[in-house]
Amino acid sequence: MEPASITTALPSIQATPAAAAVGGLVFSVYFMKKMFVDKKKAGNPNLRMVPEVPGLPVLGNLLQLTEKKPHKTFSNWAETYGPIYSIKTGSSSVVVLNTTDAAKEAMVTKFASISTRKMSKALSVLTQDKTMVAVSDYDDFHKMVKRHVLTNLLSPSAQKRLRSQRDMMVDNIAAQLLAHAKSHPGKALNFRKVFESELFGLSMRQAIGKDVQSIYVEELGTTVSRRGIFKALVLDPMDGAIEVDWRDFFPYLSWIPNPSFEAKIEQMHYQRQAVMSALIAEQKQRIASGEVNGIVLTR
Repeated sequence: MEPASITTALPSIQATPAAAAVGGLVFSVYFMKKMFVDKKKAGNPNLRMVPEVPGLPVLGNLLQLTEKKPHKTFSNWAETYGPIYSIKTGSSSVVVLNTTDAAKEAMVTKFASISTRKMSKALSVLTQDKTMVAVSDYDDFHKMVKRHVLTNLLSPSAQKRLRSQRDMMVDNIAAQLLAHAKSHPGKALNFRKVFESELFGLSMRQAIGKDVQSIYVEELGTTVSRRGIFKALVLDPMDGAIEVDWRDFFPYLSWIPNPSFEAKIEQMHYQRQAVMSALIAEQKQRIASGEVNGIVLTR
């Protein structure tokens, strides 16, 4: 790959911590600090070192990770270097796991050894310093929240209790597909948009018992539509998660300001918090009025 301009290339570089989540549908990709491997190597002289993907001095493999979702690059490298290899992202060395067996051994069999998850600056803000169970360190908080999620949403009793809501989603999707077939026969339909909308509605009904169509957000001084709620709670955080701050790769330069990046992430965080606060306040009012019974989670 021909070296590119650092100024033009770095803004499009994928943040490593987010790559594992994006590529999970095809490969189980997980990152570990290379120092962990080096430490194991020192303790076990028979442990083989993983192959390293060649890169540039200082930058390492950053200019080869130009996609927002670099899992394709990881899979291509796996064909050359095998399912486990090392890459260099600026000043950090990481190991990439490209098979389910390797990921299972690292994340399950030896999970305690890599229980601390390194977050990019964007993810640290958007997850409120790892307060989301999917990105939290494997500690008491992680165990507690995961237990509540499994019990209240994924247990057999919860699945039975929420069956009607899933049936409603399927019925709504089927109705939209039939309506499109009648009104536009032979014309393709973007099923993702239909499924995306209905899946969000299902999430809202399971979380607060209502598919909110609009809500007034005091902090924003405006009424936010259902699409706006979806954008603030889902789309923007997902986009922000793969935004990259070049300082993540060069910690010794973290003192240099990056105002455009910081403003963008903080704005996403502020809007999401404002919308969530409005939804929580409305849910409290519904419970106080006796409209619904349930538990309200606060920030």
